[in-house]
Amino acid sequence: MATGADRARTERAALERAFWVWLIAAIVTGGAWLGALLAVDDGSRAIVALGGGAGALLVSLTAGAAAYYAECARGARERLARVEGESDLLERRLQELVDGPLPALIERLHAGAAQDETLAELQAVPNHLLGRLVRMVAEGVAASERHASRAETELAALEEEVDRLADSTLPAMVERIRGDRASAASVLAEFPAPAHAALDRLLRALTDDVAAGERTRAAAMAASAAAAARIQAQTTRMLAQLRELEDRYSEDEVFGDLLDLDHHVSQMGRLADSIALLSGGRSGRRWTRPIGLESVIRGAMGRIASYQRVQYHSTSTAAIAGFAAEGVMHALAELMDNAANFSPHGSAVHVYAEEEDAGIVITVEDSGLGMRQRERERAERLVSEAADLTSLPGTRLGLAVVGRLAGKHGLRVSFRPSSRGGVGVVVLIPRQLVTHSSGGAGTGTLAESIRSAPRSTGAHTREPAREPAPAMAAAAPGADASDPAAYLPKRRRGATLTEEVEPQAAPPPLPRDPGARFAAFRASTSGSHRTTGGAETGADQEDPSTEDPDQ
Repeated sequence: MATGADRARTERAALERAFWVWLIAAIVTGGAWLGALLAVDDGSRAIVALGGGAGALLVSLTAGAAAYYAECARGARERLARVEGESDLLERRLQELVDGPLPALIERLHAGAAQDETLAELQAVPNHLLGRLVRMVAEGVAASERHASRAETELAALEEEVDRLADSTLPAMVERIRGDRASAASVLAEFPAPAHAALDRLLRALTDDVAAGERTRAAAMAASAAAAARIQAQTTRMLAQLRELEDRYSEDEVFGDLLDLDHHVSQMGRLADSIALLSGGRSGRRWTRPIGLESVIRGAMGRIASYQRVQYHSTSTAAIAGFAAEGVMHALAELMDNAANFSPHGSAVHVYAEEEDAGIVITVEDSGLGMRQRERERAERLVSEAADLTSLPGTRLGLAVVGRLAGKHGLRVSFRPSSRGGVGVVVLIPRQLVTHSSGGAGTGTLAESIRSAPRSTGAHTREPAREPAPAMAAAAPGADASDPAAYLPKRRRGATLTEEVEPQAAPPPLPRDPGARFAAFRASTSGSHRTTGGAETGADQEDPSTEDPDQ
């Protein structure tokens, strides 16, 4: 391509040519001017001298200028032709560079090769501008590769740190805050801070939010537990007063109404116990002596609405340890209530108790629609987890309460299809909770345990029930004294409450079992009597406070 030196050389050549043309033109026109000057007379010589000299000078200058511009135009044409040739050559070389060496150069640099080594291996570029272009491209690609590699390293480190936070740090922090009640500041001090500033800010914000949420959750759980404890205390007090009234009016027509109220208050107490358990509180009752298995199961039956539909089949003489009797009774009540609520009104709910080497197996079967595999898995998951009010999957409490009690006492609960078409729930009471007795001291009925041990609600203590009247509690002649149903309240023909009982003939008062009170309630409301193996069936109102999953 043309440069400043080329242009200066062309300019100099044009000036030289113009000078020589001007000189030659001046000599020629000067000679002609002198010849004309000599040829004219003296009178015209002055005019010819002036005009001829001016014309000769003008012609010589014009010739010189023409020669100058002609030479410049020739030089411009030469330079243009040379530029066109160089442009064509540059285009060909650029095309060759783009088609071959440049992609190879970029690929080598992307592969991680050194910039200087890659340029040295590249063939020399004849054009210095193309060489500069190739070097600039190589430097740009190498710089972008360095930046990309650094960005990938930072991204990998960031992803690794995020994975560490998500997989270990955050779960450990949440566990420390929720399980150990640690503050956000102390938890943050225990774990290394993330290297990335944004992650550090995020971790601190999440920890503060979790700590604040846990404080709110703990306050709500404490409030729920306190409210449930107050309800438990009121329920306990109402049951004590009802039992006193039942003992006082055991042979009046109001006795059936009192038992009806007792039954509804017992259901309300079960609901309060459920809320207390799920709120982190405790059950409202603690027994000091083992409770017979039949008393435990009948006590559970007495806490559900459709108790008349439950049939109990067992001849076991085993007893449940006093500290676990209330939990077992509560769990069985929830399962019986589920079975009664989600089966036809006129059908029976069957409860079987069998003694095995591992403990006592209690089966609750209904004849409802059954459960799909997914529903059964969900139910088993509910009874195997210790959920609370903040982690319930829905608004129902029953199976969550069973899971809480199963975890507390080591119960094993499983679901299976029932041969009656519904669902069978199998509860295994472990051997360490089971005792045996021949009916002597050490094992009692539920009513005896009520009188021998106060029922703690966590905030109040229940008053013991009054002893029943001898005429009400005495066993029928010939009845087995170990049978809880032997002490059913019965009205003697012709007897009234005003009759006096001879002091020397009055036997010691025998306690009434919940099974006896329960059977008396049935007899007073429906006129039926207990049959061997269980209660009569009958339709009753369902209690929607318990649950069966996905139904």
